[in-house]
Amino acid sequence: MAAQIREDSLVRYKGTGTVGVVKALKEEDNGEKWAFLDSTGLYYRIDALEPIDFIPERKELEGMTFEEIQERLKQQQEMMDRAKMQDETLETGG
Repeated sequence: MAAQIREDSLVRYKGTGTVGVVKALKEEDNGEKWAFLDSTGLYYRIDALEPIDFIPERKELEGMTFEEIQERLKQQQEMMDRAKMQDETLETGG
């Protein structure tokens, strides 16, 4: 199954059901293969991923297209980045 996973593949992490699009692949010196998912910003071992054809339905995502879900994830990431930037610029007294 790992041979089917390539950049831009839609996959699900078997451990938690996390779904994402593979944005990068890498292979370690020891031969382990990893895939970077856009939805979490994390690398997953390829043998722990399975290719899927569509995003499983969830109540909060019901009726949304794949593109709309990607846009929502992008907006949430931008919001988290802005909040992080505000935290980093806070100065404490003392």
